[in-house]
Amino acid sequence: MRWEDFEKELLAVPGFREAFDRDYPYEDVALEIAGLRGQRDMTQTEFGQLVGVPQSTVARLESGQQNPSVGTLKRIAKATGTELAIEFKAPKRKRRAAHSRQGASSADEVRRTEPVAASPTD
Repeated sequence: MRWEDFEKELLAVPGFREAFDRDYPYEDVALEIAGLRGQRDMTQTEFGQLVGVPQSTVARLESGQQNPSVGTLKRIAKATGTELAIEFKAPKRKRRAAHSRQGASSADEVRRTEPVAASPTD
């Protein structure tokens, strides 16, 4: 089963989203990490070896119960050949109102993307 299909099934379960939001405060990061691993069809142990962290760290990150450091996120991005993007943005309902105003400021949303390239010395 593809990660996207599994995620859709979970989100279709009544009350799942609310329970997940309540119990797993780092859900967005957790889902992204689990998705990266799922796309590669790797076990947590294999993914941990790729990133350079123990399986238990991968499990805590994917469960949403551990707040990853920026350094760990950079290691994951580097190991998976992806780019790390950290965003600060207004809540959706506020952003919609701001964007519907004529001349909305680009300060409504700020995005910083930092490419992480593999280096033979790391």
